Amino acid sequence: MPNNLKQIRGGTVVLGSTVVQTDILVEGERIRAVGDLGDAGADVVIDAGGLLVFPGAVDTHVHFNDVFMGTVSVHDYYTGTLAAAYGGVTSVVDFSNQVPGGTLAKTLQDKRDEAAGKALVDWGTHPVITQSTDETLDEIPLIVEQGAATIKCYMTYREDGLLIEMEDLERIAKRLSDSGGMLMLHAEDNRTIEENVPRLISAGKTGSIYHAKSKPPEVETEAIRGIVEMARNTGAKFFVVHLASDGGLRLITAARAEGLDITAETCTHYLMFTEEVLERDDGIKWICSPPLREKTVQDRLWNGLQAGQIAMVTSDDAAYSWEAKLYGIDRFDKCPNGIPGVETRLHMLYSEGVAKERISLPHFVDLIATNPARLFGLSPSKGSLTPGSDADIVFFDPNARWTMGHDTLHMGADWSAYEGIDVKGKIVKVFSRGELIVDGEECLAVRGRGRYIHRSL
Repeated sequence: MPNNLKQIRGGTVVLGSTVVQTDILVEGERIRAVGDLGDAGADVVIDAGGLLVFPGAVDTHVHFNDVFMGTVSVHDYYTGTLAAAYGGVTSVVDFSNQVPGGTLAKTLQDKRDEAAGKALVDWGTHPVITQSTDETLDEIPLIVEQGAATIKCYMTYREDGLLIEMEDLERIAKRLSDSGGMLMLHAEDNRTIEENVPRLISAGKTGSIYHAKSKPPEVETEAIRGIVEMARNTGAKFFVVHLASDGGLRLITAARAEGLDITAETCTHYLMFTEEVLERDDGIKWICSPPLREKTVQDRLWNGLQAGQIAMVTSDDAAYSWEAKLYGIDRFDKCPNGIPGVETRLHMLYSEGVAKERISLPHFVDLIATNPARLFGLSPSKGSLTPGSDADIVFFDPNARWTMGHDTLHMGADWSAYEGIDVKGKIVKVFSRGELIVDGEECLAVRGRGRYIHRSL
């Protein structure tokens, strides 16, 4: 077959904890060999001289076609995976909420329908349980068998029909653990939120900054305290999404030292922004949950990454239109919570992390690719440049400098939270399963080429 064997030469390749100038041989969709390959007889030789070469990023926290707070996210499986591809992300895992009266199987089928003919990169699904009935719990083993071994629940958002109470969370965790799965939790104490929001609104404190005041760090810490206790009671496996509090990080670190199976991620925006931006006239751009925090908390999150206490960085991409964000211009509680970020994550973590010597290059790859793939059942196919793995490969120019903003990004939203940020390093090429899908500013991927990823832990 013509062009079936490709040899990548001259790049500085990240292989686990090693960074070395070496070759990669790609046969079809997979990596065949890595090393000093000389003339391997490839049909195509690709020069990666002067560039970094690392595995395609894995983003296990995106919200495509997300119906929330009176609107729907503008990233569907085309616009969302287009932005992902330009951001070096070759695998995404999306959330699918159980609809009233619906089954978990329907959540998987809904995503298959949404992705069909649209997805540019490979994708998986986290079902979200919204109804903790016996019928739903009985369905969990089947869903795990169908490759969706990670299920999410919310500890808040009663009005949006997402809240699951602690007693039911424990039942879900036990059943999921028995089936070989992991429970993901949005950790915010609902009781405190439901007290704080009406109190602030009635006092006329309705601006964006009061979203953060309604959900102080203690709200997250208290919820995580409950998760730790659930872990003790059940022995189940837990994953805390979008960690954004010092107290929560301390609890998780202590729980892991105790031997409990609790892992956490943080997100790009918590490493980039502090709650000061919520004081701006356009502060609604940065309304997300949990909210942005003070600089001291941001520093603690960076320290947690450096110390290996936080396993990965995801985008929590939740791209709502500017019109929808404006729902909250006079009432913070009406603003859809979320920030578009699936494209910005890799660039921001390199520019702010590697280029500023906060994290090493191998650690960077662990945070954006290797650890997400390992923890969420995508490895060994995804997350590393090893023989037999999918040829998901990013070429990256570490010396490029550019300014990030709406006009230099490809996300579907008509605004950007990352406007005017100077960036060091830029993606040059992206390969997905051996196919060049991004070449500079040109996307070469055919709609619908993305495949469902069957995941097992």
